[in-house]
Amino acid sequence: MDKKAIVFINQSAGYLMIDIINAHVPFYDNLVLLTGYLNPRETALDEKVKFNKLLEYKRSSSSVRLMTWLGFWFQTLYFVFLKYRKYKVYFVSNPPLNIFTAKWIKRDFAFLVYDIYPDALTKNNIITKQSLLFEYWEKSNQTVYKKAKRMFTLSHGMKNAMRVAELDENKLDVVPVWTNNTFFKDVLPSNNEFIKKYDLRDKFIISYSGNLGKTHPVEKIIELAQKLVDEHDIIFLIIGDGDKKDQLLKMQEKLLLPNLKILGFQPTVLFPHVLAAAQIGIVTLESDVGDLSVPSKTFNLMSAGKPILSIANESSELAKIVKTNKIGENFSENEIDKMCDFIVKLKSNPDTYQEMQIASKKTSLMFSPDNAKKMILK
Repeated sequence: MDKKAIVFINQSAGYLMIDIINAHVPFYDNLVLLTGYLNPRETALDEKVKFNKLLEYKRSSSSVRLMTWLGFWFQTLYFVFLKYRKYKVYFVSNPPLNIFTAKWIKRDFAFLVYDIYPDALTKNNIITKQSLLFEYWEKSNQTVYKKAKRMFTLSHGMKNAMRVAELDENKLDVVPVWTNNTFFKDVLPSNNEFIKKYDLRDKFIISYSGNLGKTHPVEKIIELAQKLVDEHDIIFLIIGDGDKKDQLLKMQEKLLLPNLKILGFQPTVLFPHVLAAAQIGIVTLESDVGDLSVPSKTFNLMSAGKPILSIANESSELAKIVKTNKIGENFSENEIDKMCDFIVKLKSNPDTYQEMQIASKKTSLMFSPDNAKKMILK
């Protein structure tokens, strides 16, 4: 077996993972991806990479999420310990159970931390900090951080939350998320397939697209729609899936808001039209997780040149990016009236709106696909 061989494990492999894997191609003779869902965008997975389709990740509820995590993880054990037992391994924290596989193997590996576990499980009331599982998981984290050849995470807040020992910090790199400006192009409303599909012509669109999970206060968007219901040309879109979707649909059914649409995830090929249709993009994070990450949708919105309305802790990296680069405004969860004022201000002041558009596009250039080259395990 050629020594230059590596296997990547990520249950949901989107454009970020594809960029990372492709960045490894010049350094390896054999590359394998284990995933439940491969979702290419503007860049395809390199033909040199062997693709193994395993159980897909589902997020419709906590129980379904746990079952798909477990099923995928059990499948990967065969590949890691038998079929590819001499390959280097590139773990991603999806599924989070990858941490235990990393703890058990005795070869070079990298670990990319997208989410902090077991902390995320306690925030979702799946396990408690007093449980034996939490204690075992925490100890496993420290073992893996010590064993790993390379570690990567997405923000300094996440790095701090990982609680990595000082001796191991030199192998932990913080690499921000990125996007590709060639994927998001201006699409005239008359040519926008998403606008046509949902009859959104001549609307000032405020859009949220992404995970409808417990750590995202997306219900605040419904409050905004209630407050601005008399602004007949303003419409709110909630696009995605997750634990809160049923709650949101019930709220919509009860309130019957004419200025609110709740939609499922849109096809990747239509995604540029989805972002082009919006005038303002919403990004949300609950205050107790705001220091840990910056949602990838932030960078996509910047790439599309959209002003951002962020709902997050003022000290969060998300809020800092929005405010420092003047690409929108950040609000606490309860500042509904101020959010409404911001929306109306941008709708009523084309010059201010255009300034934020230009700043957003310019800021996106700071987060390019070259970041993938900083996440290589050699």
